[in-house]
Amino acid sequence: MSLRQCHYYAALLIVFSSAAQPAVAQCTGGSCVLVWADEFDGSSLDTGKWEPMLGNGGAYGIPGWGNNELQYYRSENATVANGALTITARQENFAGYNYTSARLRTRNLGDWKYGRFEMRAKLPVTQGMWPAFWMLPTDEVYGGWAASGEIDIMESLGHEPERIYGTIHYGGSYPENTFSGNTTWLAPNSATDFHVYAIEWEEGEIRWYVDGQLYSTKTDWYSSGIPFPAPFDQRFHLLMNVAVGGNFPGNPDGSTVLPQEYIIDYVRVYQLAVDVDPPLAVFDDLEHGDPFGNGWFAFEGGVGGGGIDANFSDLPPADGGIASLQTGWGSGGTPGYMGGFGRNNPITLTPNLTEFTFWINPDPGNYRLEINLQEDENADGQFNQAVDEEFQYNCEISATGPCAIAGGGWQKITVPLTDFYDDNSYATGGNGILDAGGGSSGQLINMVISIISNDGAAVTFRTDYWAFVGQIADGDGDAIADIVDNCVLVANSSQTDSDGDNIGNACDTDVAVPNDCTTDLLDLAAYRENFLLSGSLPTDNNDDGTTDLSDLAIVRSYFLSAPGPSALPNDCDGL
Repeated sequence: MSLRQCHYYAALLIVFSSAAQPAVAQCTGGSCVLVWADEFDGSSLDTGKWEPMLGNGGAYGIPGWGNNELQYYRSENATVANGALTITARQENFAGYNYTSARLRTRNLGDWKYGRFEMRAKLPVTQGMWPAFWMLPTDEVYGGWAASGEIDIMESLGHEPERIYGTIHYGGSYPENTFSGNTTWLAPNSATDFHVYAIEWEEGEIRWYVDGQLYSTKTDWYSSGIPFPAPFDQRFHLLMNVAVGGNFPGNPDGSTVLPQEYIIDYVRVYQLAVDVDPPLAVFDDLEHGDPFGNGWFAFEGGVGGGGIDANFSDLPPADGGIASLQTGWGSGGTPGYMGGFGRNNPITLTPNLTEFTFWINPDPGNYRLEINLQEDENADGQFNQAVDEEFQYNCEISATGPCAIAGGGWQKITVPLTDFYDDNSYATGGNGILDAGGGSSGQLINMVISIISNDGAAVTFRTDYWAFVGQIADGDGDAIADIVDNCVLVANSSQTDSDGDNIGNACDTDVAVPNDCTTDLLDLAAYRENFLLSGSLPTDNNDDGTTDLSDLAIVRSYFLSAPGPSALPNDCDGL
């Protein structure tokens, strides 16, 4: 789905290769982690995952959506019911337009670099329809369309719905852009059956699949002035829509039948474990190149002094950007406290952030960096050592480390947050727990580095990219991240959910019907079944010290008389 003016006039002159290649998806057999999904099991669009884009494109700077399209996008045209999302194209007068449809995107709600992006869907079939499942760059770091790229996972034309297009757009900003792609064919008259459309995108390669069969591979593209694999080396987001008319499909005519439906069973995103981005909070990446203009400060010590500055040439091999922080300290030959530096930058440390990491290039020497995390315990926006608290980690740097090797070049240091101890000799407030998660427990407000010379020699080093990272939680080890796992207690790689209530069968004690938050006889049966399977009940109803069949009988009698259904836990809890 292109964004340029006069889109696809050139595409109509290209003869695409349509020969299917005998290969299957490579992101299989547990090699990939499901990191995001929408199974559309609810009763409305999940706006925590999808943003409806509205109007004729003018509000986004692309009137007619760049293709002279005829529809006006409305959120009402995207509905969720019976385990599916339906985007409906209608002929109706709205806001001066004769057609309406819907367009959804995940920008800043779901953004990824590399992975498998998969949709199972039925397509609309009539002249003038243009359904698509595609990706655009979230940040456009290489310039406007299409210098920053576009990946079309699936496009179809309503008058020729069995022909499936897979395309990439790249090159310069319009009109200096170009594209390449291939097509494949569905079985005759099968576009309105469910098919799985997917790409697998790795560094330097993108592969297109329909129903698991590979039909196109691209390993060659460019972005003006930027080395390969740009532009397809940045994060992208997903889009789904049905356009009506425009340059590619042509406009509706006398043969067009409306309304038409684009029915999506699910959308899933997988990533290779090495490509999955862990939780991350960057304290400072030094890209501003201006320490003192961005909250940094320096202070003198008892046996010397020094300072900090930006360095634009000595950068780490990864996360380097345009600048690092350089620092130098002298002691006059006396071991001891030389001074230090730090930054004021309040950030929230969520529970899934478990490690502090930074790059350092230490010159030869023997010294200690005392890394202090200062927590604003009472959330007043200031650090007060009588009220707030400080947590410290000692990084020993010498020819043998152990934290970093002096003279060893750039090194990435990772410190578990549990290795920071409460330095209550300096800051005496707080609860003794590094819980800078916002609210009543405050935030991390400052990071302060004190420099201690062990031998009296000068201390110089460069440092960069200070961040807090976490692990991708997968509590049951089934290669499905907890954030999208419908049963985090039991490995259930199939994600089977028979009643469509977003609770996987492996965790659901009532798989016959969805948990509808109405407590009834079905829930009583499920309550009994759960007891027979697990041998326990949530409560000891007769207070005899055990939960057994007598407690189940009491629950049953309560349910069938007074107090009635309230004797059971609310059905919303999965019982």
